[in-house]
Amino acid sequence: MVEKDAKALYKAGEKKLGTDENTFIRIFSEKSRAHLAAVSTTYHSVYGNSLQKAVKSETSGHFEFALLTILQSAENSGKYFAKVLHKAMKGLGTDDTTLTRIIVTRAEIDLQYIKQEYRKKYGKTLNDAVHSETSGHYKAFLLALLGPNH
Repeated sequence: MVEKDAKALYKAGEKKLGTDENTFIRIFSEKSRAHLAAVSTTYHSVYGNSLQKAVKSETSGHFEFALLTILQSAENSGKYFAKVLHKAMKGLGTDDTTLTRIIVTRAEIDLQYIKQEYRKKYGKTLNDAVHSETSGHYKAFLLALLGPNH
């Protein structure tokens, strides 16, 4: 099934003039994250190009963003969420909605993995970033959800 979906995406995109968006919609919306990660690996090994590059060259706008979000999350959810959290705290001001949503919803799922990816990519702990970007009870709440600083 993985090989079949990789081939279908290739035929719907890079192999033809124009793009069959319905094939992308069907595969990206109906398949599991694990399946999509396997499709991405197979696509690269069979066609010599990453599925991310194919999505970027064959789609645009919000559709491209949505497909890339699904794909990046499927390939490495910890890395994806670490990137989104960093972006939420980068520069002036903090995107508190994004920060809260991710920490609250991932707390009992894979937050420890996200914390590891954050430290690896940005050279400081997620706890330290949250500590410096938030204040008061809000900071205490987020830090309690994050757990020990390591």
